[in-house]
Amino acid sequence: MNEEEFHNLVDLYYDRLFRAARFMGGDERVAEDLVQDTFLAAADARDRFQARSSDYTWLYGILLNKFRRWLRRKSLSFLSLDSLGKGGDSSGAELIKSKSRGPAEEIIRREDIQRVRRAMERLSADHRAVVALRYVEALSYQEIADALGCPLGTVKSRIHYALQEVAAYLEKDE
Repeated sequence: MNEEEFHNLVDLYYDRLFRAARFMGGDERVAEDLVQDTFLAAADARDRFQARSSDYTWLYGILLNKFRRWLRRKSLSFLSLDSLGKGGDSSGAELIKSKSRGPAEEIIRREDIQRVRRAMERLSADHRAVVALRYVEALSYQEIADALGCPLGTVKSRIHYALQEVAAYLEKDE
């Protein structure tokens, strides 16, 4: 992969990786650092990239490794999603789309979004990653397995248990 091809990768995938990093880390500064570290690592490894997966899957795998290292350094088990959906981009807040609503419906919708955020904060990093890839990035189960370097069954299991945890929290939170 030459330098021009690499710059094209950055242009193509920066925003998607930033949204994923923001979802995982909950903070724009952290997301920015993670994505920059991801592209620096990818630049170092671009000659070794064998195209066994899509470019995005390869980059996401690097991002996920950077995120895990960041978590270990910070000794965090749960992340804050307080900033998710702010700033007018197409991250988290658009998970729940709204049409023209009255004030009462809008208040209920905002409360529902906050409940989902609180539930997501309780997920482990692995569960949050699969949820982000599936429902924010809209990747297939196989693409998620490729990005995480784990079996397809593991991805399905993690998504299943993550959704069960979210549902249990939401049920308890009513």
